[in-house]
Amino acid sequence: MIHKTTTLVLAAAVLSLSAQVAADEFTDTVDAALEAYAADDINAAAEELSYASTLLQTMKGERFAALLPEALDGWTREVDMEANAAVGMFGGGVTATGDYTGPSGNVRIQMMADNPSVMTMAGMYANPQMMSSMGEVVRVNRQSFVDQDGELTGVVGGRVLITVGGNASLDAKKAYLEAMDFGAIAQR
Repeated sequence: MIHKTTTLVLAAAVLSLSAQVAADEFTDTVDAALEAYAADDINAAAEELSYASTLLQTMKGERFAALLPEALDGWTREVDMEANAAVGMFGGGVTATGDYTGPSGNVRIQMMADNPSVMTMAGMYANPQMMSSMGEVVRVNRQSFVDQDGELTGVVGGRVLITVGGNASLDAKKAYLEAMDFGAIAQR
């Protein structure tokens, strides 16, 4: 009997600990929305759920930004996700921008996914004739990008628009594209 009691106490402690570990700002906000709803305060519940949605968008942006390549040797990287708020006003989606500074200039990688404008552009970038009419087609790791005056643009996985610009050489821009995990980006 002591064995069962000890097991139950340990199980309760583990469940309590795992609940504390699982608690975060998102779950706290959802809990607050449920409490407001239970108290028949629909406005407060709606505000909490709206904030919870903002938190989820931020988490999506952070995970998306993690797909940007690390800085090449001798380069530095800054990641900017502030555009996520603006994207929400233009149909939604998620963005991430990496600014890389190195000995030969700078490279800016912008990624955007799950946005209606990306879905529209995906058809153009899936058509080789259309791509070649927009500029020189550059292949990197089996992905096609259009070079328009030194800016490389392509769609990965049919839903992620990637644009690589800056004043660095085309070789530097290609090196950053080569460092990207297109498989992970397509599965995002």
